[in-house]
Amino acid sequence: MKRGGLALLGAAVLAWACTSGLELPDPTIVSVEPATLPVNTKDDLITVQFDARYGVAVDYAAKSASDRIVEGRVWLDDTEATVTHFDPEGVIIATVPQGLGSGAHALRLRLDDGRETVAEEALVLVPPGHTKEEEPGEDAGVLMETDAGSVEPHGDAGTPGDGGANPDDPILKGDITSYAFEPIEGARTSREAFSITVHAEGPRAPHFSGSLELTSSRGKVKPAKIGPCENGVCAATVSVDATAGTVQLIVTDGYGVSSTSNIFTLSAPP
Repeated sequence: MKRGGLALLGAAVLAWACTSGLELPDPTIVSVEPATLPVNTKDDLITVQFDARYGVAVDYAAKSASDRIVEGRVWLDDTEATVTHFDPEGVIIATVPQGLGSGAHALRLRLDDGRETVAEEALVLVPPGHTKEEEPGEDAGVLMETDAGSVEPHGDAGTPGDGGANPDDPILKGDITSYAFEPIEGARTSREAFSITVHAEGPRAPHFSGSLELTSSRGKVKPAKIGPCENGVCAATVSVDATAGTVQLIVTDGYGVSSTSNIFTLSAPP
């Protein structure tokens, strides 16, 4: 854990005071990102930004001051989350516990000196495929007729006895079962472009030439749609506009098949 100091970082201001009888205020939660996540996704992370004031012991005879190691814990409703990073200057990263149901959940932050605060409805868990709240005008326009393959009757996708499907046959539901991101390695910078590559998986993955809706676990990603893909491989240059912290990218096709990238770190722009 880091030792607290006289510092200003992001949204958190650390004000230090003598511990001789001064009652310090409770911390306040500034933000929780992402605010919406799929329910029961393994190892999802949230970033909590908070403001807090701490005490410092002063030895006037020795003309010295000493701070103390500060720690904090986080709960979602009554279930404690695993804190993977705690910075007393105002940032906590925690793993969302599994087993929470769909809906809004309160987040409770408690410092090790007993002070705590609660943010009601801080995190909303939604069924898979609804990873972020709908925003007017943000539809990426993924249409089955144009992105998942034509649904006009041109014959079926092939049967075991007829030689299988041709590349030009329409992609039907079940032909693509998932997508796999190539690892996004290292830290990326908010609003700066970087490359991603996504591979279709399933019985007809090499035939997939559609487009995919692209979203992010928090903030906003551009473009909102990538493709058309080529031989089941979708390569694109994208950027994410969000505050510093961890983030994931999500792709969804016209049949609702959705997959998520690895968790990567987004740093603030210079």
